[in-house]
Amino acid sequence: MFALSRITLKPITHKDCSALWGILSDPLVAQYNDYCVPITRNEVKQLIQDDISGMYEGRSLRFALYLINTSTLIGCIGLYDIEQESAWLGFELSPEYWGNGFMSEALAFMLTNMKTVTGLLNNDNLNIMNLHAKVALENSQSQQLLRRFKFTHIESKHWMYTF
Repeated sequence: MFALSRITLKPITHKDCSALWGILSDPLVAQYNDYCVPITRNEVKQLIQDDISGMYEGRSLRFALYLINTSTLIGCIGLYDIEQESAWLGFELSPEYWGNGFMSEALAFMLTNMKTVTGLLNNDNLNIMNLHAKVALENSQSQQLLRRFKFTHIESKHWMYTF
């Protein structure tokens, strides 16, 4: 668990299923995701199980974003397809919290503390040098977020950050 100034990042658990389903089911979020639409609670439950298994296997890590000192889940940020020197970034945020800097806070923490974050995977061989992201062409807010953090637009939906 990582307590930041306004949010807490906690590894995703099954107790997050209902709140995450609510976020992923929101049409404003769903339009930019690559999950099947509509997504069912069982599919979100399986997604979380895959994340938990992936964490133990060292291939993924998803954090639930909670408002500090509350039980309000507002989104997620995480890494997937983790390899020795690269990983993919994924994130979702409830539209109710868009434009308030919560994802900026989470992403800034991830980028400046990548060794600490990936240390949760118990794989000393990880040395993430490139962080990739896939962002829908229409998702200007997420593109703006990545630009702010010096990600480079590679092509189409592909962005990359080099440490």
